[in-house]
Amino acid sequence: MEHKKKITDVKKSIEKFNEFSSKEKSSLVDSIEMLWLNAGIQKKKNDIKVDENNTKEHVKRIRQLLSAAWSEDLKD
Repeated sequence: MEHKKKITDVKKSIEKFNEFSSKEKSSLVDSIEMLWLNAGIQKKKNDIKVDENNTKEHVKRIRQLLSAAWSEDLKD
C-alpha cells in the first residue's frame, strides 16, 4: 500500500513538473519572439528616414500594418 502511494506521489510530481515545463517553454518562446521582433524593429528604425511632411501618412501606414498583423493573429 505504501509503495503504491509513493508511486502515485512520484507520478503526480512528474505531471506537475511537465505542466510547469510546458508553461515555461511557452513563455520562453514568446520572449524569444518578442526579442526577435524588437531587434528587427530597432534595425529598421535606423534604416527608415522619416519625412516630417508626411507624418500623417506614416501614422496611417503603421495603423494599417498593425491591423493586418492583428488580423493574421486572430486567424490562428
